[in-house]
Amino acid sequence: MTSQEKPLTGDAKVKEVAEYLGLHPETVRSMARSGDFPNSYKTGAGRHSSHIRIPWTDVEAWRAMQPRVNR
Repeated sequence: MTSQEKPLTGDAKVKEVAEYLGLHPETVRSMARSGDFPNSYKTGAGRHSSHIRIPWTDVEAWRAMQPRVNR
């Protein structure tokens, strides 16, 4: 199943968001830390071993705010 076929509901892993937006996973992690995805959260108890989850609603809200490119 490709990223275009996945239902965009629930929460996504950083890798899924990166593939969907065409960004590097570290860029998505940085965006989550800086507040671009305000409802993102870490799973797990460890600071270094936790994984970030990002609600698809945050991803779509971020995309909607991006300027359109005229070709």
